Amino acid sequence: MSRHLSLQIHPGRGLGFLILGASLHDILTRLKAQPHLYPTIDVTYSPTQPIFAPVVLNLPANGLRLRFDGPDQRLRLIEVLDFGRTQLSYKNIDLVKLHEDPTWTSAGPGLRSQHGPAFRHVYNRLMGPTFPGEYLPPKEATASQSGLYVLSYPGIAFTFPLQHTAWSPAADFVSLLSSNAAAPAKSLAIFDGASWHEARQDLFTRPCPNARSLALSMKGKEHQPDEVDLVSVCGGGVVELLRRSSAPFRIVLGETTPQDLVAELGPPDAIYRKNDHRLSIHKTRRREQRTSHGSYGASPPRSEDCFDTDHSSAHTTTDDSDAEDNDVQEDDHRQSSAKCFYNYFHHGFDVFISYPSNPSPPFPHTRSSDHPLTPPKAMDHLVATKVLLHGNVPGSYPFNRYRRSRWVIDPETTGTDEGMDSETSFSTLAEELRNMWRGNYASAQAEKATQNAIVLDRDWGDSPGSSYEILGGWEDSEQSQKKGSSAQEGSGSGTTQIYGFPGMLFEVLKNDTLLPKKWQATISLPKTSFPPRAFLGERQKYLDNCSTGLYRWQRGQRNAERDGIFVLHDGPPFANGPLHIGHALNKILKDITCRFQLSLGKRVDFVPGWDCHGLPIEIKALEQHKVHDVTKYHASLSPLKIREVAGQLAIAAFEAQKKAFQQWGIMADWDNPWKTMDRDFEFRQLEVFSSMVKRGLISRKYKPVYWSPSSWTALAEAELEYRDDHESIAAYVKYPTLLDIRGKSTEVHALIWTTTPWTLAANQAIAVHSDLLYHIINTPKHGRLLIASTAAILKEQFLGESFEIVDSIKGEELVGQKYWDPVFTRSVTHRPILHADFVSATTGTGLVHLAPGHGMDDYELCQRHGIYAMAPVDADGCFCPSSTPDWQKALAGLSVLHEGNEKVLEILASNDALVKKDRYHHKYPYDWRTKQPVIIRATAQWFADVGQIRDAALKSLDNVTFVPKSGKERLASFVKNRAEWCISRQRHWGVPIPALYHMDTGEAFMTPESVDHIIGMLKNHGIGLWYIDNPANPRWIAPSLLAKYGPDRFRRGLDTMDVWFDSGTSWTTMMKEGDHQVCAPADVYLEGTDQHRGWFQSSLLTYITRQTGCEASDGVAQAPFKTLITHGFVLDGKGRKMSKSIGNVTSPDEIMQGTLLARNKKKQFEALGPDALRLWVASSDYTSDVRVNTDFLQTIHTNLIKYRNTFRYILGVLEDFKGPLDLLPTDLSTPHRIALLQLRDAFDSVHGHYSRQDYGRAIADINRYIAQDLSASYMGMVKDVLYTDRGTARWQAQLTLLIIHQCLQTMLAPVIPLLVEETWHYTPNYIKNVFVHPMTTLWADQKVDLDRFDEPQLAEDMPILDDARKAVNTAQEKARSAKCMGSSLDCYAMLQIEKLGEGVQIATECFQRYLSDFATLFVVSRVDVCEGFPPLHVWSPEWIFSEEFEVNGTKVIAHVFKPSEAKCIRCWRYLAPVEAKPEEALCDRCEAVVDELRQSQPHLFEKTPEEEEAVSAIA
Repeated sequence: MSRHLSLQIHPGRGLGFLILGASLHDILTRLKAQPHLYPTIDVTYSPTQPIFAPVVLNLPANGLRLRFDGPDQRLRLIEVLDFGRTQLSYKNIDLVKLHEDPTWTSAGPGLRSQHGPAFRHVYNRLMGPTFPGEYLPPKEATASQSGLYVLSYPGIAFTFPLQHTAWSPAADFVSLLSSNAAAPAKSLAIFDGASWHEARQDLFTRPCPNARSLALSMKGKEHQPDEVDLVSVCGGGVVELLRRSSAPFRIVLGETTPQDLVAELGPPDAIYRKNDHRLSIHKTRRREQRTSHGSYGASPPRSEDCFDTDHSSAHTTTDDSDAEDNDVQEDDHRQSSAKCFYNYFHHGFDVFISYPSNPSPPFPHTRSSDHPLTPPKAMDHLVATKVLLHGNVPGSYPFNRYRRSRWVIDPETTGTDEGMDSETSFSTLAEELRNMWRGNYASAQAEKATQNAIVLDRDWGDSPGSSYEILGGWEDSEQSQKKGSSAQEGSGSGTTQIYGFPGMLFEVLKNDTLLPKKWQATISLPKTSFPPRAFLGERQKYLDNCSTGLYRWQRGQRNAERDGIFVLHDGPPFANGPLHIGHALNKILKDITCRFQLSLGKRVDFVPGWDCHGLPIEIKALEQHKVHDVTKYHASLSPLKIREVAGQLAIAAFEAQKKAFQQWGIMADWDNPWKTMDRDFEFRQLEVFSSMVKRGLISRKYKPVYWSPSSWTALAEAELEYRDDHESIAAYVKYPTLLDIRGKSTEVHALIWTTTPWTLAANQAIAVHSDLLYHIINTPKHGRLLIASTAAILKEQFLGESFEIVDSIKGEELVGQKYWDPVFTRSVTHRPILHADFVSATTGTGLVHLAPGHGMDDYELCQRHGIYAMAPVDADGCFCPSSTPDWQKALAGLSVLHEGNEKVLEILASNDALVKKDRYHHKYPYDWRTKQPVIIRATAQWFADVGQIRDAALKSLDNVTFVPKSGKERLASFVKNRAEWCISRQRHWGVPIPALYHMDTGEAFMTPESVDHIIGMLKNHGIGLWYIDNPANPRWIAPSLLAKYGPDRFRRGLDTMDVWFDSGTSWTTMMKEGDHQVCAPADVYLEGTDQHRGWFQSSLLTYITRQTGCEASDGVAQAPFKTLITHGFVLDGKGRKMSKSIGNVTSPDEIMQGTLLARNKKKQFEALGPDALRLWVASSDYTSDVRVNTDFLQTIHTNLIKYRNTFRYILGVLEDFKGPLDLLPTDLSTPHRIALLQLRDAFDSVHGHYSRQDYGRAIADINRYIAQDLSASYMGMVKDVLYTDRGTARWQAQLTLLIIHQCLQTMLAPVIPLLVEETWHYTPNYIKNVFVHPMTTLWADQKVDLDRFDEPQLAEDMPILDDARKAVNTAQEKARSAKCMGSSLDCYAMLQIEKLGEGVQIATECFQRYLSDFATLFVVSRVDVCEGFPPLHVWSPEWIFSEEFEVNGTKVIAHVFKPSEAKCIRCWRYLAPVEAKPEEALCDRCEAVVDELRQSQPHLFEKTPEEEEAVSAIA
């Protein structure tokens, strides 16, 4: 998006969206929404006649000036004063050709032209012929002076400089302006009228034909409710709205419903709810959201028009309230929560919605029959009960929050000769109303009590909610005092008062509120071009600078040997689809870790990687070719085609994921990422495999593995996910046995219990436990059964029949005895009963059937006894076909997980072997990709022997730091329980296992020689040849095998390596030249907790195997990581796993764009970009599962806005800072020293948390520091000196804020780099030339600077000073509650130390040390300290309030009392002489500043043309 402004001229109508007749509110709202286009907005008004004189809006960066009439605040005149700052065109013809100029504006490069349009261009090409204009001579008619010729057309006029000597009334103006005596146009005006000469006579007073609302003024917009021209107050609770073209609409308080308001006025722009003091912005202004300028006027401007540090929700267009949640059981709470204001910013008023209250009385002269006074109706629905009309007085605290609302008190209902209106002075209006109501009060005291003014505390930029709260609660007798005090908190101006009359309230601006121009110009208000909202068009620039650009810079500037190196090795994500919220948690945690290490001065190596092989990608490749049954892929696609398609998909996913990662601001080596499908990576992996073969760690075995029938491949433990709701059919099955019990043969049936009845077809033995006691029980139906004694007692109810124990036998006596299987074996073949440690009687019967082909433990036990593993199940998970025995024929082709299992139970039942079956829910493994259940099946697979390296791997973990600490035990448990690692997969997309198989016997051949030979062939010819070469080609056979077996006796294997072996060897990407066998361990591995059984484990095992003899230089093998950090999973707000079927999936984009909050909170939220996502990650406790909670996200949103506002305020203060920068603690006053001590403590704490990877606590400390120490304390203290002082005191505050600014950037840079980068872009050049970029600033350097401010005495005194400040604040609150003061400057303070106790000396010495700074510390006008009884003048004022506190047991009383001096008109402190005129009263400090400015900048005290006259000529 271009930064350059381009506007079309519409004579008599407007310039671009600047439409004549539009309200000041609408224009300003739209301008402020585009700070990148309108960086500077200056508003000029008359301080003496703010609502009569025109309001002038200057846009110097754009060369424009807009003039509005005072009473109605409607745009009347548009002036172009500099043609080189905005591209202007008329009927698509440019007025002037502009060129790029990189220097002309502080906001950056822009457009520039040396002059305006020439007369010939205007006259011949643009506007055409016109009547002669008028000539304005220069003030001094000399030969060198030029006058101005005003060339006027309907609705537009140009001024051309003309040499005065060339002017002649008789001369033809076309010839004159075409000659060399005339210069190109100097200015242009757009107005409503036939000519400038005619229009200027009544330009600001004539009726305006256009609408006030820009939406109504512009064509092509959908219908909008008609706007209100005038509000007529009729009394008796009736307010009549007179509209531009529609019929009047009456609001009858107590009767008009919200539905009536919406029908007549449209939906409100916002809703302010009283119960939670929050503003909900209405979302239905789709007409405005479709414009290129964004959503204008939908909300009051955020605090861009002020630099206050109050970051309440009412300052923003967002909040944390839920506008729809009012369904409350209790009636009183229901009424409270239902109360709200309908805010009509465009109409200029609010309507209070509540349940009916007492009606307003009619005006005294109104006939009672016209307005009968009736009690409120018993309604259970909401109605309008109050209307607030906003005057929008220029210079007042709510200026331009609303369109100005003009009103009149209807003279017909009041009985007065003339109407009282919004332009009537309050003194006149109040006198009329007092006379009107005088006979209606019970007494003079009652009249005075009602009309007594309440002083309100109003700050510049105060939230709109504060007005609502005061005016909405003023009449509520129970709450009025509380509400009044609430609104007066803080350091406001105390510039308004409320006056009450029956049915009406007036909030009146004091006369001294509008600071006269001569004083206003001397105030140093913050000023910066740093926008209040991030400009999306510039985000990519900041993103590139703080991520890829920063990484390249540090790689070039930081030296590994000199500065140290930090390596974070990336755990590769699968390149198989879009990124999800879990990716964001992982990658951003890594980025924060790397950025913090960068700030420590190290060079960072963070090379992103991708896992591109494996089943997930192969499945997508098959689905792309319409192969939905992946077990049948071989019938339609060749292996090479599968690899080709899978590779293309992986590359596409890699590119998409890489781009998405970069959009999150991840600082990494994006120029050199690695992929497991890269040729170099694959051969490094094969070399690791070869080294394991040489060490004898790779072998082929026929043993049970996890097998996925849905994927047709073996799976590792890490490729499984377990479901707790799996349902199996559990069966109790009996096997006949002839037991030898004490020398006597006894026929019984051994009763086993299994959840996989289909495995009974492969039964080879039964296991018991030697230590258990077994009973023989006799049952009527099933005969004698053998069962563990601890289980037998529980089985009576289960069997459904009575039984008796007839004998017992120890488990050790059962071991070695025999049983047989009459169901699945044709002949009687005796099978053994074995002991097994894993047998227990807690579940089942204490006897376990063993199928070594379908169970890991079964296999290990049977192998020790020489029992062969049988698995009559094929790769599809179906029983294998066979001619014999009969049962196998019946089962052939049936799925063991479905109908095959049912058939087995049927066969058992028909042979009287099934005792009972039932449904059983339990935990069961599923394929992590197909989400289908797996089975355990014996197949021939390649295995890595983990047992040989297990002890070395476990010992290496002793030297690893784990975050959290529990990670060590978790990883160790997985390593301990793993003896072998199945590394072969029956897929095509992966690295092939270099194995050969004998054509006749199927025997596998893998020797060091054969492996190296095959790897050499692959290097020379490519891995693809392995799949397409002639099967009989002998070139793959190693010479020794070729000599022994001949050329045509081997085939190549098609198994590929486990993807965990792929990624597990990714440490090879860190190897440098000179590394032997392995690289140096990475500083950090950081992944999810599921990687303890996955990537962490595979990386550890492959790294250990590569170390010669499993030893390092110290005799102990090293792990590939020095620190292992794990994070939890991301869940939804209810703690559930995210699932598309549930509909609770959250994407990272939803957080960045604010749409997640908008969807859940039912209102619009500002898109805060990658920083919002990053701050959410950093603020979360990642060591456990992280929830995406909208309330928490809203806090993140609010905090990010608070950071921006804080930086903006500081940058505004520093805009004119010019040094010096040398600073010593002795140079500073107490508030600055305290601020730096607090900063140092926060800085050290945050550094400690970052060092421990405890990012959540780091952010919490930053938030606490900004909210408490900075915003709520220090900034309030120094506002006075920043705004009104121009000497050393202001320099101290600026320098302190500069240090705070630098440290805040350093603390926040790892988390929100885009905002920090943007703040640097807008930092004043003087500071940029002295300091280094915040992304490259070192913590150690700033720590050295902060340590200079270590002041033990001040640190010791700070608790006492804090107690004193709190006591003064409490006393001030008492004064505010009594309506005695508003602003904290409206009082003096006295600290009275009682002469008793041990703390007298401590308190006295402490207070004397800082007495000169107490007024600043406490934000009052003056502070004194006394011992014992205070001086007489303390007790003499009109009011005084006190609060006690203690210092080491000594009581100290903090008094606040009415000032004895006058209020300084410039700084508002009560330190001016009482005899001075209020409009001229200055304190000594302000007097000195003003005197200095009179001499150095006399132009500040000259009257502007706007003050000289309301309307000036276009010249």
